Amino acid sequence: MNIHRIIPAALLATLAGCASLPPPAERLEAQVAAELERRGLGVEALLVIDNLVRNGPPAPRATPALVRELFARPLDALDAGAVFQRAVPASLAGFAPGAPQPFAELLKGYAEELARAQHALQGATRPFDEELLLRQVRQGLPAPDGLLALADALDADKLRQANRLFIDATARFARSLSRIGLPEGRVFELGFGRVVIGTRGDDVHQLAPARGGRVSVLIDPGGNDEYRGSDLALHGFSAIIDLAGDDRYTMDGAGLGAALAGASLLIDFAGNDSYEAKFFAQGAAAFGFGALLDLGGDDRYRVEAWGQGFGIGDGVGLLWDRAGNDRYLAGGVPDRFNRAGGLSGAQGAAFGHRGQLAGGIGILRDDAGDDAYEAQMFAQGLGYYYGLGVLWERGGNDRYRALQYAQGNGVHQAIGVLREESGDDRYDLAVIYGQGMGHDVAFGALVDLAGNDDYRAHDAAQGAGTGNGIGLLADRNGADRFTTSPGIHKWGYAEWLRGLPTLAVLLHGPGAQFTPPFPGERPLAVEPASPIACPSQDPGEALVCRLRDAANAEAAWRELRALIDTPLAGWVAIALRERPPAREQAQEIATLLAAREGCNVRALALRAWPTLPAAAAALRSSCYRLQSAGVAAYARLGVALPADAPLPTFLRRIPPQEDTY
Repeated sequence: MNIHRIIPAALLATLAGCASLPPPAERLEAQVAAELERRGLGVEALLVIDNLVRNGPPAPRATPALVRELFARPLDALDAGAVFQRAVPASLAGFAPGAPQPFAELLKGYAEELARAQHALQGATRPFDEELLLRQVRQGLPAPDGLLALADALDADKLRQANRLFIDATARFARSLSRIGLPEGRVFELGFGRVVIGTRGDDVHQLAPARGGRVSVLIDPGGNDEYRGSDLALHGFSAIIDLAGDDRYTMDGAGLGAALAGASLLIDFAGNDSYEAKFFAQGAAAFGFGALLDLGGDDRYRVEAWGQGFGIGDGVGLLWDRAGNDRYLAGGVPDRFNRAGGLSGAQGAAFGHRGQLAGGIGILRDDAGDDAYEAQMFAQGLGYYYGLGVLWERGGNDRYRALQYAQGNGVHQAIGVLREESGDDRYDLAVIYGQGMGHDVAFGALVDLAGNDDYRAHDAAQGAGTGNGIGLLADRNGADRFTTSPGIHKWGYAEWLRGLPTLAVLLHGPGAQFTPPFPGERPLAVEPASPIACPSQDPGEALVCRLRDAANAEAAWRELRALIDTPLAGWVAIALRERPPAREQAQEIATLLAAREGCNVRALALRAWPTLPAAAAALRSSCYRLQSAGVAAYARLGVALPADAPLPTFLRRIPPQEDTY
């Protein structure tokens, strides 16, 4: 594991790895900055994720712009309100009942707006295999082939504009419906879709996906209704507006505010409602916008996986419950790595296909009530692979239960945040990775602003980071309890990797209790290098294995030299360190590697074969990893660093650490 400890807190009231908070008036950002300075890291340490991402492989397709922005300002992700305003259209974010209008006039204006939105949607997309995607969401998470084909068929900017037209029009329309009399049992054909109005009785609505550019709007004025089928928007627009009653939504397929290349809204005004679906539901989207808004009542939400505020492929999925004592349940699909349980992908989660397609933005917001959240893995404020997942809880005594990768967890170049604003809450994480944890160049945070709270986890949790991630757990007030196993990867402990810091942060109040007792000062540590296992099926690792075992190293190096201009160049640099050739040949190979465009390859080569010219060039780079290699090279060569070298604080003040990978 890789973790270097930072524990932001007041300048005069800190303990190594764990700190009592100063008065609430001092902002969290200021506490972090002050502690970074005190420990010799400097505020630039917060830029490690952004620096590694910018100097690594290109961002995957469909990376949300907001995710890239937050890599450079990770603490901004803690402001759930600001994130919400950025991700959710203003017409929906400020949704409230409006002034009544005559229904005929209201419908006429709405139909005209729908026509404009539908025309824009048709102009934003070319034909694609809708049946393939429909099959995939019925079986689970949309697969890369279907999503990438969809990406090829759309103009992302035009699609966003079309979706916004539909969302704004539908939000305006819905605002006035609760204050007017509606004609019951009517169907209004629009040519490109229809508007259906139910009755005030107990209706059963059978739904079908809105596809092929179609528009489907269903309004129910009252009664305890039942919704069946699927209201998925698949290259279409879909809306359900239910004004009253204790309703049951039971989807046979994806739906309940779910969209692919389109937009879908479900707005339920009142009642104790039950929402059930299997996959891709309850506020889920890919290349679109899907939202479920419940304005009141004690509600129950259940999804098998991939929902309850879920985004993939630059989609925004939102589940927003405004009031009531609610329960959120997420099951899980089988995990091919056989970890702790099933994959939930739920409750404020964003998920991408690594190496192929980025995640989206997933938000679960609950404004009031004593709520319960249960999931397995990848849930409850979880961002995975260029995604942003946020669970924003604003009130009540709440309980969170999950297995792993949950409760404020960023994984593989992503951001995951759980923000809890009041109440006596309990957080249970059965295995590892969560409760304010950043794993592998990712940011994960759990911020609890009030109450006497109980945190239980195993390890790699409660303010932990690995792999140049940033992990933060901040609980400002209350007599809180922190319980874990005896492992060390928790409570602000972190190890360096790639010659750069990993950051772990735990902030707590003066009444906090720790089980086992807090261990005190722990020295700076470097995560061990991943062992090379020979023989290996990995092409790069296999090269190093052959070099290790070669009786004739010169012949092996002829093979390796030919790979310098290939994607395996990094492994050539590793081999140069493992078993260098004769000096003259080693110098030639190091020079060729130093001319490579990628700074990671150049950093590995400089670590393996340091020279003063290459080290001087490295210090002038904007790549932290290459600068770190340059600092280490100066130390190894016994030469003092130039006084004017433009280095981040953590490389100037802290002795050079090993570049493990």
